[in-house]
Amino acid sequence: MLTIEFDALDYLADQRFAAAHYLLDGDETRGWKVHRDGNLALELGPGYRLLQTHQCGICSTDLARHFLPFPLPQVIGHEVIATDDEGRRYVVEINASHEARGVASDCAFCRAGLATHCPERLVLGIHDLPGGFGPWLLAPVKSCLVIPDNVPDSAAVLVEPFAAALHGVRKIAPRDKDCIAVLGPRRLGMLVVAALAGVRTREQRAGRDFGIAAIARDPALLPMASSFGATQTHHLSPDAPALADQSFDVVVDTTGNPDGLTTAVRLARREVHLKSTHGQPACGLEHLTELVVDELSLEPFPAQQPQADSGLWQRLATGERLRVAWLASQAPPKWLEGLADVQCGSAVDLAEHYAGLSDGLPRADVAVVDSSSQADAAIRPQSGSEIALVRPRGAVLVHPDANVLDSVLLQAVVGRGLRLTSSRCGDFRAALDLLASDSELRRIGERLVTHHFAANELKEAFEVAGSRACVKAVVTHGNGGSE
Repeated sequence: MLTIEFDALDYLADQRFAAAHYLLDGDETRGWKVHRDGNLALELGPGYRLLQTHQCGICSTDLARHFLPFPLPQVIGHEVIATDDEGRRYVVEINASHEARGVASDCAFCRAGLATHCPERLVLGIHDLPGGFGPWLLAPVKSCLVIPDNVPDSAAVLVEPFAAALHGVRKIAPRDKDCIAVLGPRRLGMLVVAALAGVRTREQRAGRDFGIAAIARDPALLPMASSFGATQTHHLSPDAPALADQSFDVVVDTTGNPDGLTTAVRLARREVHLKSTHGQPACGLEHLTELVVDELSLEPFPAQQPQADSGLWQRLATGERLRVAWLASQAPPKWLEGLADVQCGSAVDLAEHYAGLSDGLPRADVAVVDSSSQADAAIRPQSGSEIALVRPRGAVLVHPDANVLDSVLLQAVVGRGLRLTSSRCGDFRAALDLLASDSELRRIGERLVTHHFAANELKEAFEVAGSRACVKAVVTHGNGGSE
């Protein structure tokens, strides 16, 4: 058994930091008890490894942590470099699922390859599990990836957001002659630009190409975006020429601001890809952060019968027949019965129905809605509960006769067939491999990180990280200080 005591700064619901004394007691085999100020705060099962934190980046999710539906206080921070007792450096994948902990379970999500969506997971620095702004952390044993020797700390501390950026680019799958716009290229957005540039180079070798546009309110970010691979830049300002509606094939919203989605919907021709997890209402919907957490899409329901092998149905079906939760007031079309198992009812009742199924994931593959309130209910049926109606990476389809007057997003989905997609955590191994193989890409930290702070300067670090003067801030434990 190990016992570690340390002081750390808790993040509180009123956005303040407060000192707390922690005691971690346990081991990988028997589990851990986490005490805060002498009281038991968290009891963990086996499969967690004790590591010492070296560095932790500050991202938009950290800055908006008080909006997220998870308990506070907590030691937050999830963009981590940690070390073991021999000095080896690790990045840590943040989802503590059964699979990540290496423990046996009958979890349908872990079995289905959706371990990052395991409903019983904790999330490092976000959901209960103490994070990287403290000097010690408990990491899922199978989520600790050794950092290659040629990848410097400055790049390694960005692996979590860079992996998320790569994942988003792969989900977008840019087409030949597309123009992909990144809205809000700052912390995560600049890494999305870099990931797009890497994919573009590969596509050019195959004779295909696409453009990369960076759109920012802060003109100082635009030269940096060009250096990361943007082929065009645009300044959003009352004094600058207005961008025409539907100027870009795909717009990636990385702003971390609810207003950013409204702009993205206006500018996108085919697709908006949402990366922002700010926890606030946007475009008439309450649960878009949860939509991103579950990596759902929001798409039009077909007005006419599609082909049985059409992309939508093939992409969404996880079993022999698609599971469709029908929330809309309109009757389901007859043709749908041949493609899917359709269940009609309220979101709460249908969530209970699917939860009781013994085969496959205990969720619907798709929900069909005819209002913004139904769309929210499809994402989170019950207030205060994180249990969803639709499975991770499923879809919410908006009926053609939906009442969409209160949402510019739903108006675009129904009126012009716009598709909203989302993504969050990516493949850390793929991100590390790419960094290790590309000497220019390994410089991303040198170019992106503008401010460094010591761990005891966390309050100041957050104030600066949220300002326009900062692109990316990193907190270092032990030696390190402000720049």
